[in-house]
Amino acid sequence: MVKRSTFKTVLIGLALALYLRFGLEPTGWLFYEASFALGADWLYWGYSVFRGAGYAFGLWPYQSLACAAVGGLTTLLLIRRAAKREYKRERVI
Repeated sequence: MVKRSTFKTVLIGLALALYLRFGLEPTGWLFYEASFALGADWLYWGYSVFRGAGYAFGLWPYQSLACAAVGGLTTLLLIRRAAKREYKRERVI
């Protein structure tokens, strides 16, 4: 049976992969709108960074593979961390 924490870590990895694939440019636009709405010029730098990263990452031919790799690696690291904590908890008791 799949533990609830394992399911949650898979969702976190999937969310990160989807954010890298589809969320960089919209995040840039949020910074753009916030910079004008709040009048904070330093927020425009956030727009530039996320917009540029989204554009450059979108041109890369291995974008989908990289997103899947980052999502999978994140999931594996979170599962490993949870297993380590559970092992420590069992050792103490």
